[in-house]
Amino acid sequence: MGFPTKINYNWAKGFPGGIASANPRRSAIPGPMGFIAGAAGVTVGVFGWVQADGVTVLNKPIASEAPTGFVLRDQTGLITAYLGESTMLLPSGFNVQLMTGGDYFAVSAATAATPGQAVYASTTDGTLQTGAAGTAPEGTVATGWIVTQGGAAGSTIIISGAVAPIAGSNE
Repeated sequence: MGFPTKINYNWAKGFPGGIASANPRRSAIPGPMGFIAGAAGVTVGVFGWVQADGVTVLNKPIASEAPTGFVLRDQTGLITAYLGESTMLLPSGFNVQLMTGGDYFAVSAATAATPGQAVYASTTDGTLQTGAAGTAPEGTVATGWIVTQGGAAGSTIIISGAVAPIAGSNE
């Protein structure tokens, strides 16, 4: 652990990818092999897509389609960088849990978030952007999720997805 460079006076609201409430949750149902992080690994706290083999998960889609789910932070990562202190990357071959509904902590890096806004996923890395429903920013796809607790760009927010299957989903 490096020398502390910041003092927090309060606990963090939450950590990206973490469960934000005791409300019901819903996960994507994998096959017998489960979902496995692809060759480059999978970033936690952003959206992920199951690839054509039905097992491999990446933070980018095969085509411009809605993500399979939100990558849950369930403490299965491994810090492999020399002298690394933390990581949000699940290494290649590790199990991945994709959530399709519930309330989770996330970060909208590029845009400020307000309650009720739609959540969009970048098609290059699965990161979140927020905005008015039906107006997907360039390079993103709609997720079917909404902002339930907003914040400034780069701060921790809460996003929520329907607990029942979303119309048109593969479930």
